[in-house]
Amino acid sequence: MPEDHRHCKVCGKVCDPGEETCSKACRAKRQQSIETRRTLTYVIYAVIALLLILLVVRL
Repeated sequence: MPEDHRHCKVCGKVCDPGEETCSKACRAKRQQSIETRRTLTYVIYAVIALLLILLVVRL
């Protein structure tokens, strides 16, 4: 069964079937959210690596 429409992943409004967002503003917000999440993931990995290094050095 084909989709008639989708809902924006940012605001929930109806958007075209091939789109994830309904507008340029929502697209920019989504991109910013993705970049922030990616940065946070790298920071968490760095903290874990640092803690593991400190744990190994103390042993």
